[in-house]
Amino acid sequence: MRTKFTALILGSALGLSAANAGTLEITECSLTDFAYTYSVDNGATGIIQLGSISDENVTLEPSTVDSGNGSNTHDLSDDMPDGNVYVTLVDGDEITTRICSDANAEEASGQ
Repeated sequence: MRTKFTALILGSALGLSAANAGTLEITECSLTDFAYTYSVDNGATGIIQLGSISDENVTLEPSTVDSGNGSNTHDLSDDMPDGNVYVTLVDGDEITTRICSDANAEEASGQ
């Protein structure tokens, strides 16, 4: 009985932390108007990092964002070698990464 109770408590704790995980979504996949939305739920602040998939030496300075929801837009045309960009959110012990590739940008502009 004690084993089942412990498993139930652990399962509940893991379920609660998973339910509060932050979110990150790219809303515009172009170098001139790169945009994303985020939600920080696991801590007082989160860290957002942008970088190039094509060139691992190209990264922007990480930014710290407050808990809650927000969005950012960047003109990356002078910072990135091409449209292959990643954005990562570190929210407490949760890490979320989204990727924007040249192929995604071409599909979006063709629609």
